[in-house]
Amino acid sequence: MKPWLPVLGVAALAPLAWQAAIWIFAPPPALLPSPALVAGVLWSERRELAGHTLVTLGEAVGGYALANLLALGLAFLFYRLRTAEAVLAPWLVVAKNIPFPALASILVVLLGDTLAPKLVVVVLVTFFPILANVSQGLRSADPVLVDRLRTLHATPGQIFRKVAWPAALPAYFAAHEIAFTGSIIAAIAAEWLFAQRGLGYLIVHATTQFRTDRLFAVTLIASALAIAAYGLVRLAAARVLRWRRL
Repeated sequence: MKPWLPVLGVAALAPLAWQAAIWIFAPPPALLPSPALVAGVLWSERRELAGHTLVTLGEAVGGYALANLLALGLAFLFYRLRTAEAVLAPWLVVAKNIPFPALASILVVLLGDTLAPKLVVVVLVTFFPILANVSQGLRSADPVLVDRLRTLHATPGQIFRKVAWPAALPAYFAAHEIAFTGSIIAAIAAEWLFAQRGLGYLIVHATTQFRTDRLFAVTLIASALAIAAYGLVRLAAARVLRWRRL
């Protein structure tokens, strides 16, 4: 059986179960709109929804790209210089555990309602899984292979390219499965706290107007983005890590 068939089956059954719940329990549309009503919102407001979706997607991808650059750079630094990890790791833990509402308020005061606060939030949410996984992956390199390359007078860069980085790749893609999908949620959360555009803003706006149909429509879009991000990571991992199955 193809691995994507169960996913499609669940996706097909979900609207039927949703509609069945409405037929059985008959909730008011303001509490639980029907799939047809939500589909109507997705179609009638498609231009506005598409514009806000692109805003959120841009923030998520931009912040995630910055998080990758920063996390990979620090992971390589920690791999080459253990004292740097001993000095910086405690401060990174402190930064990770700053309460999110307090951090968001500080960012709004310092940076205003611009793109920068959203990027910072996405970076902080997605940076740590990448750094932790890649650092652990680099340390898991086969010591026997490393010793053999050293006896052949390989440079540290050659050891990194030939042994350490390939060993870290599975952990790197595992981090993507968490962090890339999390970047969508982080961008929406940032918009929820301070924004005038994006899916997070639409969620707040729909809630204040008691537009449950629009709230469900935005939720479906956000879920689709997260699922698509996860699927892209799995596809990339399957192509890049083909050598592991040989």
